[in-house]
Amino acid sequence: MPVEDPAVPVLGRRAFLGRLGAGGAALAAAGLLQGPLSASAAATPVAPLGRLGRLARPAAAATTTVSLALGWIDNVEFAGLWLAESRGYFARQGITANIMGGGPSAPDPAVTVASGAADLGDTSNMTSLVQAIAKGNDFVLLGATYQVDPGCVVSLPSHPVRKPADLVGIKFLGQQGVQVQIDAVLKLAGLPQRYTFIPVGYTPEPLVQHQGQAFSAFVTNEVITLEQQGWKQGKDFLVTTWTELGLPAYSDIYFTTRRFLEANRPAVVRFMTAVAQGWEANERLPASTAAKLAVDVYGKTLGLDLKQQILENEAQRPYMVSADTRRHGLLWIDEALLAGPMYRALRASGVAKLPPASTIVDMSVLEEVYRGTTTVAL
Repeated sequence: MPVEDPAVPVLGRRAFLGRLGAGGAALAAAGLLQGPLSASAAATPVAPLGRLGRLARPAAAATTTVSLALGWIDNVEFAGLWLAESRGYFARQGITANIMGGGPSAPDPAVTVASGAADLGDTSNMTSLVQAIAKGNDFVLLGATYQVDPGCVVSLPSHPVRKPADLVGIKFLGQQGVQVQIDAVLKLAGLPQRYTFIPVGYTPEPLVQHQGQAFSAFVTNEVITLEQQGWKQGKDFLVTTWTELGLPAYSDIYFTTRRFLEANRPAVVRFMTAVAQGWEANERLPASTAAKLAVDVYGKTLGLDLKQQILENEAQRPYMVSADTRRHGLLWIDEALLAGPMYRALRASGVAKLPPASTIVDMSVLEEVYRGTTTVAL
């Protein structure tokens, strides 16, 4: 088991999302993991916002309003959504999209959707979403933006982490909850769970200061920060994803309740059609296009840095494609992959009573979106 070094303070940033496994505790505190929520049991709904200019727009007579709760702030992580709205893809589908930004003070999307305060959710935390389903919340997974979770381990050349065995005996810098991932990697590899854990936040300064040999990060965030500080990947530091270490996962998963899908299927299909079109546009257009929308329009109050947002959009693109998306189109979820390697990783992480993947994945919506092709006609 890890030896925890308490000397370094936690420098929290977005640990509330629990992308690396800490989200279950937050959801349990909110009541989501205790069983299905009703609207009467929910927190006060977050008022939906229209995105352009941050002003709500009245829906046209022929449109359907669909609300989506995000798991993070309005940055370029959601490039496809900003393009779908700004380029009129939602409007062409007869959809008014009320997209509810997330952040440290916002509830988890699963809580918001379970309460009825949002129709759909977009969550980065596959673990807590599956846990919530196992506890009785009847969510349906509709698609996943990230085919490979961009969570990673950044290590120093003096102690490179390329395989599970490299974690044994390491001095590891990470956010509280990351121990679950490290333990799971070692457990799956049949290795002793022996390392020193030093709790830190989401900034790479402790690694730069050589307070540890490896650091839990995101390819789309802290890796960019290191590169902007002049560090060279492959020379000054190495990057290995948790997937490469044996913990595959989808991220930024679109989901809704089974009840909402059954009652509003045509609207959900049209909504997901526009979303797919937005992400396809992000593949074709310069990375700066969506980055400028994030900086100047949708996240204009956040003080986002344009250069960083461009680099983040460039960095995230490879994680959105896979053999499955090449066969079926963007956002595709492979039921067999979820039930196999991903569920094995969840079990190793201590998640019990996993629901059958076939009961929570519904690719029929995306099948209607793509209609036997791999792209969506504009």
